[in-house]
Amino acid sequence: MKKILKSMTLTLALIGGGSISAHAGAWPEKPIKITIPWKAGAGAVNFVSRQLQKTVAQDNLSPQPITIFNVGGALPVGMRQFLKMEPDGYNFMAMHTAILTLEASGKIDFGYKDLDPVVRLGQFCMSSVVSKKSNITSLDQLLQQGKDQPSQLIHGANLGAINHVFGMLVERLNPGTKFRFVQTGGDATTYPELASGRVQVGGLSSSAVKKFIMGQDSKPNPDAKLMLLAYAGADRSPMMPHVPTFKELGYDLEFCVDMWYFAPKGTPKQAIDGFSALVKKALAQPDMQQALTSSALVGNHLDGDALHQSIAQQHEDIFSVLKE
Repeated sequence: MKKILKSMTLTLALIGGGSISAHAGAWPEKPIKITIPWKAGAGAVNFVSRQLQKTVAQDNLSPQPITIFNVGGALPVGMRQFLKMEPDGYNFMAMHTAILTLEASGKIDFGYKDLDPVVRLGQFCMSSVVSKKSNITSLDQLLQQGKDQPSQLIHGANLGAINHVFGMLVERLNPGTKFRFVQTGGDATTYPELASGRVQVGGLSSSAVKKFIMGQDSKPNPDAKLMLLAYAGADRSPMMPHVPTFKELGYDLEFCVDMWYFAPKGTPKQAIDGFSALVKKALAQPDMQQALTSSALVGNHLDGDALHQSIAQQHEDIFSVLKE
């Protein structure tokens, strides 16, 4: 009889979902694995995850280390690999708003609803920029010219991706304004097109603004080939306090790229809560804050129902643009 009861207990534990160890004691009991669907060194998500790993280790925030696995190639490759991982309480994936644009543009046949959202670590907000060769000096002028000469102003973007969605939202601010979107890629490959004047309009991340437009003294570089028109954050960026927000200019637009962590569907709540708490502790450390600031990123912890609601709203907004 004792053997039967022991067998039943083990069976129930195994079919209960997730890892037994994730429930048995204080999480974590083994190394935490983060999948990053970019090659090593590429992008803000990679940077913040590496810094999270470093801060957790240096400041002794966890009894177990974070191990990171980069998956190169096209972005969906690593994401699909992660979808197949076990919800054992130790598998997480770093991703940003691109998971929503990829789904909306039909580049992936799954989405964030196929995963468990865990926590937002931080974000960066977009800025509307123009080539100085365009002779455009204000957001009002940009939108009016886009209306007076529809489809004549060329907007560089990675079609179907974040900077494309941002450009379309800017376009919507003035009924009748129409840009011509062309494939230029992300920040690094769009910048030379803007600098040369072959492309007149673009949307850049804060790190790209810091690299291509701001000077070493944190003031606008007078030799920069681009002009900042508006910042899409809720408040002015400390990095570029001279640049007004869209709302200050009378336009209802905020657009920031959130950096999230997801877990496989069915991951134990103890692990989700534990990882979120670990991220929150890391964000409170001076070395983490310094690293984020140096890369024009902002730590902004969010989890639970508020996180789910935030992602759902972004999902709705992005789909409304890309599904036009």
